[in-house]
Amino acid sequence: MKRFSLLTLLVLSTIFGFSQTDHSGLYSYTNKIKVKAPASEKARGPNGQLVLLKMEGNLYRFWLDVTTGWPNYNVGETDGTITLVNDTASFDNTFEDAERPCILKFQLSNNVITINSQSTSFNCGFGNGVHADGEYTFDKVQPKLDNIWLQKEYYSSPTIEVIKNKAQLYSDENCLYAKTQFFVKGNKLLSIAENQTSIYTEFITPDGKFMWGWLNKKDVKIKAAE
Repeated sequence: MKRFSLLTLLVLSTIFGFSQTDHSGLYSYTNKIKVKAPASEKARGPNGQLVLLKMEGNLYRFWLDVTTGWPNYNVGETDGTITLVNDTASFDNTFEDAERPCILKFQLSNNVITINSQSTSFNCGFGNGVHADGEYTFDKVQPKLDNIWLQKEYYSSPTIEVIKNKAQLYSDENCLYAKTQFFVKGNKLLSIAENQTSIYTEFITPDGKFMWGWLNKKDVKIKAAE
């Protein structure tokens, strides 16, 4: 599972205004290979993919995957939450042993998101020579961002099943601040993070709405592997 700050989800969800625009979707870029690759290689140049899913207001969940392409295919990935303010946002992606900070700066203009880190691949925790910097354009053909896609992002997360008639969703890990959303008996979800009494999950509804929050453990059970 990739990393993100659950505390940030609660803090940011209380400080932003509401936006009428939804920038959710896949943004990507692909650069040409600078050297000629063998004919046997299905080679691609440096490329990156950025997925945004609107949480609420100006708060977005993001997933970022980048690679140097052929011949080494070194990779880098991260995910987290950002708040767009005047079409800009920042995310601290500094590696724990970094020599300098790695702050990913997002700039949205029309259908292009420019990322600038002004840091090394090591400081960002990416593979050798991998950078997130680039112009990511909204793809003309969008993938289906559903729970099957979400399961691939959290491939190591176990599945849970709601066992109560109504399982309230909360915005905090102590389950003190109830959201207007809930799940019902039989719903199958992902256990992305947990503490002694609660589980954090994310879910995409059939109409594409992104749900996130904490559930009481007493309302769910770990689903046996099929």
